[in-house]
Amino acid sequence: MKKIIKNLDLRTIADSGQCFRFYETEDGVFDVFTTDRFLRIYKISNNEFDFKCTKKEFEFFENYFDLKTDYNKFSRVCVDSDKFLKKCIEYSKGLRILNQDKFEMVISFIISQRKSIKAIRTSIERLSKLCGKKCKSEFGDYYAFPTAEQIVKTSRSKLISCGLGYRLEYIVDFCKDYLMGKYDLESFSKLSNEELLDSLMKIKGVGLKVASCVALFAYHRLDICPKDVWINRVIDKKYKGKFPDRYNKYAGIIQQYWFNYSHIEKDL
Repeated sequence: MKKIIKNLDLRTIADSGQCFRFYETEDGVFDVFTTDRFLRIYKISNNEFDFKCTKKEFEFFENYFDLKTDYNKFSRVCVDSDKFLKKCIEYSKGLRILNQDKFEMVISFIISQRKSIKAIRTSIERLSKLCGKKCKSEFGDYYAFPTAEQIVKTSRSKLISCGLGYRLEYIVDFCKDYLMGKYDLESFSKLSNEELLDSLMKIKGVGLKVASCVALFAYHRLDICPKDVWINRVIDKKYKGKFPDRYNKYAGIIQQYWFNYSHIEKDL
């Protein structure tokens, strides 16, 4: 299914740190895995893409990629004096905040603590292959992201092989509590930002950074800004130690622009 889409850069999204089962398998060819779904996308030109899926499946991925949102509006909130943010937005043009599965994001960002993106991906792929359902596509077999029940039923000795380290206990405990109904992640959607973060931080192993990432990437709270060493460095060096109030409404997307550009900015 060929589509003309402006402001969509698949490589930038794949490398943005918000998703961990999104790969460029060869130049201009991207494989996306989420829960038990798989999508292959071919980039034909700057604004033209070929989504290898049915019309019904595309409806899901249209929401997943947030394609109905005009991302130009985020660049318009940037004041002329903010030359740094202008550079970030230009460099990260085509970046979008994905609408990802809530359970998958909690597990993924618990795993993410003190790991590189490459290491996070490796652990998640090992976990999916070990516990997840084997699925078929026209491009070959793949493994779905495991359910809580599948993780709990897998022996600790096997789970250790996924490189989860100290995070293993957090993941198993969360899955048990999730199955018992302690955490109704869907109902969290009705909460205010403060209530959402507080509820997520009741999960063992989830601090403010992980909760903020889940809030942004699973609940699409664009006004929540996850802060790590890169973002704190940007705020300290470029904004005198304080997040600019004028960007509060879109703090999450502004943070992503900063994060993406900060890795090449020599003055950080």
